[in-house]
Amino acid sequence: MMIKAFCYFCFFLFGVLPLTAQVDSGGIKPRKPGRVAWFACTSLPKGFENPCKVMTDKSVAELEIPRYMASDPVKIPKDGIIRIVREVPDPDEPEKIKYLVLAEAKIPGNVRQALIVLIPLPEPRGDLLFTAMVQDLARFKGGDRMFINLSNTDIRVKLGSTKVLVAPKKVNIYQATKLTKPTNVPIMYEFYHPDHKKWRLLTASTVVLRPTRREINIFNEGTRIGNIRKHKVLFPLPIKKTVMD
Repeated sequence: MMIKAFCYFCFFLFGVLPLTAQVDSGGIKPRKPGRVAWFACTSLPKGFENPCKVMTDKSVAELEIPRYMASDPVKIPKDGIIRIVREVPDPDEPEKIKYLVLAEAKIPGNVRQALIVLIPLPEPRGDLLFTAMVQDLARFKGGDRMFINLSNTDIRVKLGSTKVLVAPKKVNIYQATKLTKPTNVPIMYEFYHPDHKKWRLLTASTVVLRPTRREINIFNEGTRIGNIRKHKVLFPLPIKKTVMD
């Protein structure tokens, strides 16, 4: 009798376990990480308040935009619009606050992580002080280098035996796919001189590629033909806590 009861118990136990597993596997699925964006800048206009105010939807928070490093991440709202604003008294109702839009970026709905590059306008356009360039970061991993060419000529980067060509107004990424530890790599930057019709050296050195850090290089037109300026922005890992969480 006891043996029979034990058999019934085992049958009941083994019958319940798969059902439990099904319930667990069919439970609440883990949420995807939220959409976030980082700011970077080539320079900041004189008189620009930093930390500045960043607006998403109707929320406003303070954000510092470092000169040589990406900002803290900002949560991307549902409409994808992020603005840099300045608080001023409303001239019609001085007791109220009015927001002047200094820069505005629109992040496409399919972009989960974005870089917003603030490019100062030569002259303010109304309240606007910057144009905002949005770059998808889906392919930008630890150890990689991103090259953003805002100039009107070709840029060529040599990292060891690898060459990366960046056309005018385009972006290209050097992907360090096999990088597992800090590695020294010789690097050389060249630009194509539009008048001399040949490649000219911009700068050369040896750099350390690190799997915990990314880097952005932005190339701008200088004050004369053949004068290209390079601006470096560091982009460490891991992701920090987002602004407006």
